[in-house]
Amino acid sequence: MWAVQALSMVLFALVSAVVPGYAFAFFLVYFIVFMAVMFKLTSKGMKPPPRSELGSPVFKESNPVNAMMYDKYLNAELKKQMTMMMLNFMLLFLVFILWSIYQAYIGPLIVSIIGEYTGDEVLLRFTYFLGMYVFFFGVMQGLRYLLFRGSDMQTFLFARIGFEVYRKGVMLDNRQFIAFNENICFEPNPDRKFVELRSRSNKSMRIRLYTLETGRLIDKLREAGVGECAV
Repeated sequence: MWAVQALSMVLFALVSAVVPGYAFAFFLVYFIVFMAVMFKLTSKGMKPPPRSELGSPVFKESNPVNAMMYDKYLNAELKKQMTMMMLNFMLLFLVFILWSIYQAYIGPLIVSIIGEYTGDEVLLRFTYFLGMYVFFFGVMQGLRYLLFRGSDMQTFLFARIGFEVYRKGVMLDNRQFIAFNENICFEPNPDRKFVELRSRSNKSMRIRLYTLETGRLIDKLREAGVGECAV
């Protein structure tokens, strides 16, 4: 992801320097294509397979809300997730302030320094815009680190309508499917009435399966070949 971001900044700076009149249109098309690709990859990974391939469920929970009522920490966790999302959204408004600062002080300084070695207008514009994107990215990432340092930024997804466990994976709300593989493990929390599916490689991936029958769900997950996460 860092490599993609770095290449994107170089590409944006190059377009802004060579064809500035088409820069906005390029950014818009790039954003639309990027979001479409990400959506396609995400939806493909969670698209439910045909029912004929899944067979019969080995465990079914049709009313997880009953179990959620026993989790006294759930509301606080959801509120924390919402707060983090709002803070991330509010950081976007800082772009206007950062733009003014860069345009008034940092940008002219960069052009002045590079201008001592070359008078090429395209190269000067490229350096100016590359410095701007790096400045924006660095400040935003730094602020996120300071705001969320020491906080558990992991988010979780859970079924609201119900879920079904199959030998090949788990179906959430009849629309999202999590396939079982060697990368998936589970973390039980019987006191809070859920079992959490996690990814060994992606620490932010957490799927909560709320049920009053946590013991039976754990047995069925083990039978499906899902192991408990290492502590």
